[in-house]
Amino acid sequence: MPERRAPEAAGTPADVRTETVRLRVTPEARNALAAALGGRAEGSGVRIWVERGMRPHAQMMIDRPSHRDRPLEVDGLLLLLDESSLRFLRDAEVRYRTDQDPPGFEVVGPFLPSATAPPAATESAAPTPPGVASVAPSADRVAVEARIRDALKNVYDPEIPLNVVDLGLIYGMEWRESGELTIRMTLTSPGCPAVEAFSEEVVRTARAASGLASVKVEIVWEPPWGPDRMSDFARRQFGYA
Repeated sequence: MPERRAPEAAGTPADVRTETVRLRVTPEARNALAAALGGRAEGSGVRIWVERGMRPHAQMMIDRPSHRDRPLEVDGLLLLLDESSLRFLRDAEVRYRTDQDPPGFEVVGPFLPSATAPPAATESAAPTPPGVASVAPSADRVAVEARIRDALKNVYDPEIPLNVVDLGLIYGMEWRESGELTIRMTLTSPGCPAVEAFSEEVVRTARAASGLASVKVEIVWEPPWGPDRMSDFARRQFGYA
């Protein structure tokens, strides 16, 4: 792993509680990290931070501790975490993948997108040429919507470490006779500056998961979003249940 400086950590939003991070390291990852630390300056650790965004992902490197760090020792390894990454890393697992070329690390958990790609569209729902709407029979639409919801669990609110489905931002899906699908969704704040990029990411994800040629997003504000629209899992994590 390259030895370089990590980006400065952004402050944790005031409404997000800082809790104990439970971070697991697989035996394969522990051995690989221990080998990477060999020969480095005494006291060095493994820095793990999360690049935030609609598809947040963890980065790792060997680094020296800083006074801003939240150090965590796991299986004899010193892990260096920053405040803004803590919520994303709760209950996460550090893995070392040998089934890919080249082998490498990955960090997965309930507050990070799945490491696997969204489910591909089935042969019957293969993408159609641009400008041509694919019409899904009514009997198939429930299955298509389920695939889309599963894929959207990999799209995260830009400011909150949770996906749009568990946050309750997806209000529903509506079909037209032409086969066009409209996803009705909201945002946690009307002033969100990422609304355009957010909508485009939802559209791309839905198209990839369903094979539909025509998908659009309609941003709605009624009924207003609130914690009651979160999944049970999300409410527990944010202290509402």
